[in-house]
Amino acid sequence: MNKINNVIQGSAYFSHAYPYTDLHEMNLDFLLTEYQQIVDNLNEAIDWITNHQGEYEEAMRRLEAVENEIATFEAHIEAEFAKLKADQEAAFAEQTAKLDAAIALMEEEIDQKLIQFQTELDIKLAQFTNDFLQLKAQVEREINNLKAEINSMIIELRNSQQANNQFIFDYVENRLDQFIIDFPSLVDTPVYNPVRGGTTTLQRCINDLYDFARFYGLTAQQYDTLQLTAEEYDNMELTALEYDQRGYLLLGYPDENLYMRSPFTGQMAKISEVVDDLAHFHMDVLTAAEYDALELTAEEYDNKEITAFEYDWDGKDILTA
Repeated sequence: MNKINNVIQGSAYFSHAYPYTDLHEMNLDFLLTEYQQIVDNLNEAIDWITNHQGEYEEAMRRLEAVENEIATFEAHIEAEFAKLKADQEAAFAEQTAKLDAAIALMEEEIDQKLIQFQTELDIKLAQFTNDFLQLKAQVEREINNLKAEINSMIIELRNSQQANNQFIFDYVENRLDQFIIDFPSLVDTPVYNPVRGGTTTLQRCINDLYDFARFYGLTAQQYDTLQLTAEEYDNMELTALEYDQRGYLLLGYPDENLYMRSPFTGQMAKISEVVDDLAHFHMDVLTAAEYDALELTAEEYDNKEITAFEYDWDGKDILTA
């Protein structure tokens, strides 16, 4: 796009050392000015999208980093809780073992202490579990709030980007529509016609160039010589453009560059077919019946060590010698 701007801005159409010599130069200057305005607007749109693309990607990277930190924090909390629980259970097991050893001496006292210890432990575990659940719930709420805030920012950024894009595209589309509406006046502009070697209208020049490109188009007389029925033509399923530009090739019209008269039949045939016929004419090839009559085994054939080329051109002489 910058190359387009440089070419247009560097053009002589944007500076006139002398007055206009005719209205054609003025019209062309106006059209180039309008086109430059459209290109500038489009470049601004591209720059805006490019600038905000980095913000969007940065927001996504930040969201991914936050989610990774959250996952790491949750794993750490779970590990700490498991360790603490294991430590508490280990301590409880140790105390229980000590109490079991002293049961024989002080069964009633130990039972009471055990009950008291179990009650305190249950209270502490219940309190710890409650505190942990509250902390976990608070962390989850903060995480959800952070995710919601980030998603809201992303949605707002997308909506703003889409709104600006739509505004710019609508503006460019309207300017292009107006340019197309004004364009028909140019078809009568005189231009040099390279086909006719003189000056014609722009539309006539375009038509002549298209006709010149239809190198393989059929004339009505050439089509008639093919003597195709309507059904035969329909079965070819050609489009109008294919027939118009390549009907000469697609319908198989004899082309002097592709066909020649066969020395065997005297009829026009493809050059490749004539070459094949001439090659077969000079080949000394065995027929299937002649080859079977030799009654060669695979080992006998292999021992002759002949190539495929030798078999095609001199197979009869080699195998019957």
